[in-house]
Amino acid sequence: MLKTISSSKLRAQIKRILNEVGYGESQYVVERFGEPTAAIVSVEDLRLLQAIKQQRAKTSLRELLAEVRSRSHDLPCEELDALIEEARAKFYDLQQQASDA
Repeated sequence: MLKTISSSKLRAQIKRILNEVGYGESQYVVERFGEPTAAIVSVEDLRLLQAIKQQRAKTSLRELLAEVRSRSHDLPCEELDALIEEARAKFYDLQQQASDA
């Protein structure tokens, strides 16, 4: 169940909330000044989110490489190398973002 809580109430009820989340009973959106700023989810949910982000990064890399391959027959080697490096950099950025989450 998704619940919303203010940051001040969170501080006062942290033990109870961590127990709820840890046992998979709830997820929380934490608000500051009425605006959502963070979420508290179980470790299982976090791992699932990370796996989804990594899969998206792999899909993006495949798409970028397919584009590079489709355009490569008309490109000089230097430009092809630059496109491949750009695709790699984007892939690693997306992987880093996934692991930071």
